Amino acid sequence: MRWRLLAASIVLASATAHAQGSDPLDEKQLAETLATITQDPAVKVTDPNARPLATALMTEGVKQLQAEHYDQALANFLEAYSKFPSPKILLNIASTLAEMHRLADAANTYQRYLTDPATGPERIAEVKQILVDLDTKLTLLTVRVQPKGSEVSIDAGPFIAVGTALVTRVRPGIHLVRVRNRLATGEVTVNGFEGEAKDIELSAVATVSQGTDTTPPAEPPPPPPPVAEQVNGWLVDGTRYGTADATSNERHVRATFQGPELRAVVPSLPVETDDPDIVVQPVPVERQISSGVAGMLRVDGKGRGVAGGLGFALAPWDSVELELDALRSNIWGLYAGARLRFLTGWVRPYVGGGIPMFFFEDETDMQNTAVFGLRGALGVELRINGHISLQGDVGFEHFFNVEHKLLDGKRPDANLFVPTLGVIGRL
Repeated sequence: MRWRLLAASIVLASATAHAQGSDPLDEKQLAETLATITQDPAVKVTDPNARPLATALMTEGVKQLQAEHYDQALANFLEAYSKFPSPKILLNIASTLAEMHRLADAANTYQRYLTDPATGPERIAEVKQILVDLDTKLTLLTVRVQPKGSEVSIDAGPFIAVGTALVTRVRPGIHLVRVRNRLATGEVTVNGFEGEAKDIELSAVATVSQGTDTTPPAEPPPPPPPVAEQVNGWLVDGTRYGTADATSNERHVRATFQGPELRAVVPSLPVETDDPDIVVQPVPVERQISSGVAGMLRVDGKGRGVAGGLGFALAPWDSVELELDALRSNIWGLYAGARLRFLTGWVRPYVGGGIPMFFFEDETDMQNTAVFGLRGALGVELRINGHISLQGDVGFEHFFNVEHKLLDGKRPDANLFVPTLGVIGRL
């Protein structure tokens, strides 16, 4: 079954289309779709910040889903639901869980959608059919308790107070079910099969070690809060989800069963909040220019020839680039320099400067020697695409201590006009 089909008309359509190779996420369409959820007047909230918070959480959740960061997307969707309990958000939670192959959790989320009083009739039939299909792969577990008002835990999950029964879907296999009522406890191991509806009865019984003193306390304990006769479990089996109250809308996902809880993340919030469950991350700055490999031709200003160069262009920032090249004509050389760009779009004018150096054998004393200089240049880089650009500049170079240096009977020029042309291939 393609779980994305149900969510396609809600929020996940944009993200899943991108994951399947279609157009990238449409920010405007996403905002309009989210508005139909978080502005729904049928969902009542007392906190005026709940709707904008839920919108921010859902927006980032879809982007995390688009990047296939399922745990983080789920953390964001769950936090959005706790802030703004719209049943439409449950559909996104359920679809994400199904994508993660956590079918029992997905089925219980679809069940919660069906029983939510705010659920409209539009998708009831579709969700029911999905639930029927899921139930062929899962065990539908009903735990009936004695006495009434006992608490039930499945696979070390939180204890849930129920009137008479807890109903939940679990994966096929062996599960440990516990019950407690004050000091009385009980447990049973259940083995469920695919497509099976398992109905068990579990009693909380006080052990001998807990004593048989029936003397009433000085003050009777307060009566327990009223609970529903039958409770549908939602993300309560095991320790994968953190929750202080299993009957509330709040859940926190863990990356592993015993790992720390993942907090929801957003790059920015439309309102101020000190909620510890939300991490506001700085908006990443999108780089336009990356590092790469540079090739160049240095042209002798007097027309005596050219030198080829090959090296690295390192761009720590978009406006600044460092360059290191090996040079070769009739002698070897190096160039280390930098460029400062004034613009970073398709046309990138810049000023540059650096240190050229050449190595050769001096004809006067037959010793290996080197000359060093300074270079200043004005140029422009043209962006061809995201990986290739062309570069050209007009430079002036001054070399030091060349008065007595001879190469092949010719004295190197102290001052030289050197234009360059180059190609830069970027990552």
